[in-house]
Amino acid sequence: MKVFVLNMRGQPLMPCSPAKARHLLKANKAKVKRKTPFTIQLSIATGETKQDVILGVDAGSKHIGLSATTEKAEVFASEVELHQDISGTVG
Repeated sequence: MKVFVLNMRGQPLMPCSPAKARHLLKANKAKVKRKTPFTIQLSIATGETKQDVILGVDAGSKHIGLSATTEKAEVFASEVELHQDISGTVG
């Protein structure tokens, strides 16, 4: 699980771990911006560098898998189950 992070101006940065987010919140270096999805906004100046993120899509007949990864870790993963009760013929 990752926590979304915004800089002082509200621009997105790379997500962080929940432990890092707790540390920033306890040190008053960040505040909670949204609860769903959990997002914090930094109150200190930071760099603007971001890592490259690669989106992977696995389209199957019953499921579609999505994954966003950096060189070091998976940032986001999701799986969608497709309807199986719709017939393929039209007309």
